[in-house]
Amino acid sequence: MVALGASGFYSWGALVAGTLGLLLLLSGLVRGSNAAVTVGAFGLFLGGVTAGVQSAPTVPVLVSVTFAVLAWDAGGNAISIGRQLGREADTIRIEVTHVAASGLVGVVTVGLGYGLYRTGTGEQPVAALVFSVLAAVLLIEALD
Repeated sequence: MVALGASGFYSWGALVAGTLGLLLLLSGLVRGSNAAVTVGAFGLFLGGVTAGVQSAPTVPVLVSVTFAVLAWDAGGNAISIGRQLGREADTIRIEVTHVAASGLVGVVTVGLGYGLYRTGTGEQPVAALVFSVLAAVLLIEALD
């Protein structure tokens, strides 16, 4: 919801992509489908990128992209834990710890990316910052 709210106010394309992504992500969580969670999170991510390309302010774009990645990570983790321990197991503590750790990684990554963006030569377009964050996320995922 945060990813959609952060980008949806700046672009109709971001609103549509984010809404479809959120619906797919939620349906994937209910059904236990990693594929639907991944596609849904990508829709949320695409909404953030679309808002950035259409000149949304930097901070909402970063918030949108970060929360889209966090939703994907938390959703996949919840499905994995549900399959291993069953739906009836009390997994709140495990999931909250995972989301907190992932959120911290997201905040540090975005902070570094935003710092590089601000100290770079001149004002770069927001899309450059979004693609820098995407590159960092893909690098982290590749190393995992």
